[in-house]
Amino acid sequence: MTPAPQIKGWCPGAWQPMASGDGLVVRVRPPQGRLSAGQALQLAELARVHGSGVLELSSRANVQLRGISPARHAAVLDILADCGLLDADARRESLRTIVLDPLWQPGDGVRETAQALEAALFQPEAQAALQGLPAKFGWLVAGRGHRALAGVPADIRLLCLPAGTGHRWQLLVQGLPRLLAASTLPAAIAAALELARWCADQARTRKAQGLHPGRMASLLAQYQAAHHRLPDWQLPAGASLQALEDAAFCMPSAPDPAPGRQGPDGPYPGLLAGAPLGRLSANALSRLARVLRDTRARDGQAPHLRITPWRMLLIEGRAWSPAALRQAGLDDAREWITDAGDARLRVCACTGAPGCSQALAPTLDLALQLAPQVPPGALLHVSGCAKGCARQRPADITLRAQAGTAADGTPTASFAVVQNGTARDVAQQELEACALRDNPRLFSEKIEWLTSTKPMAPKSIASPLPPYAAKPT
Repeated sequence: MTPAPQIKGWCPGAWQPMASGDGLVVRVRPPQGRLSAGQALQLAELARVHGSGVLELSSRANVQLRGISPARHAAVLDILADCGLLDADARRESLRTIVLDPLWQPGDGVRETAQALEAALFQPEAQAALQGLPAKFGWLVAGRGHRALAGVPADIRLLCLPAGTGHRWQLLVQGLPRLLAASTLPAAIAAALELARWCADQARTRKAQGLHPGRMASLLAQYQAAHHRLPDWQLPAGASLQALEDAAFCMPSAPDPAPGRQGPDGPYPGLLAGAPLGRLSANALSRLARVLRDTRARDGQAPHLRITPWRMLLIEGRAWSPAALRQAGLDDAREWITDAGDARLRVCACTGAPGCSQALAPTLDLALQLAPQVPPGALLHVSGCAKGCARQRPADITLRAQAGTAADGTPTASFAVVQNGTARDVAQQELEACALRDNPRLFSEKIEWLTSTKPMAPKSIASPLPPYAAKPT
């Protein structure tokens, strides 16, 4: 029987790393989601000297170092502090869980909105009021390109949208059947803090009762079920509740941006380059950062790197010639994805075994091996357990590792096959892990089987997660 994975309920940081099978996972949250060339060089050196030699780009637009020895954690913190990549303390780090739209453009108000939110969160009165905020509470600040961020999880989304010669703001709250509109940035920030304060109050109450604190959506649902109304929020002047149909996020979500310089809504503010499965070697990042360090943009500054939630880097500003691509190593397909048709964009996977102590099988090599068989427009998610850390949203096909026992009593691994679901969902088929690795064509056959219109009665394989954890709260 597959054991239920341990759900820790919090994400790692730099001050509070998470122990895993290969050492500590140290998550770095670059200020405003940007790295200077010097900071990128320092991160690459940290990964090479103190870690596994690989950096991970997370779906929360952060950078993770893996394989850090506990004995070296203090030295890593010192270096992060020296290069401006460490918050003053763990409390400030836990509050700064802001995903900033990496496609922001100068003058669109998005970066300024994120800066105002961050400054407000760090005020002493806000830090006191937000004590007890759920550990995974997250913010998203976006602008006109927000449709590509519709799949990024966030408790509160703060949109800065054009309005005449200025801007207007909309707040979309997970689980709230209305939107908050604000005519000024101070009103938008004050309304956002009022919502977060209410969430922290509710979470503290539930924890005092011995209950799971939940997230914004579940807390709102519980409040409305008990009181049959919305909370009595003290909204500032200039902010009001409106019909959700007026929300910009009610527009259909867009697919993840493709590598390159041009998006469906116009040119990107730089070059988007992907990392296979979100993993980037220290050597590849160092090579790129050295070229950036020696480059000067029109303002005399070296271009920055923006971390995206699509497991890509956006290299600001530069028009890359073929020679420049080669110099930075961006033409190396082993390290980078610069072609929108690359099959590796159609797969995602967690670290898997042995890097993660909870994973029941290796995942990375298998995902890359199966990528060419995933049809364009489809997505394959390979998960080492039922938590689905690499992707919380449904995928066309999810392979969930599970434990088993052979006839002779030796432990074995297999993959449960979930169609149009997540790693937590009930599966429709099971494939032996060794058979998949030895004969990847089995996957193609099962894809055809799952999408067939012929009536079949597949074996149903339940999720190993307990009922309360079957869906994120």
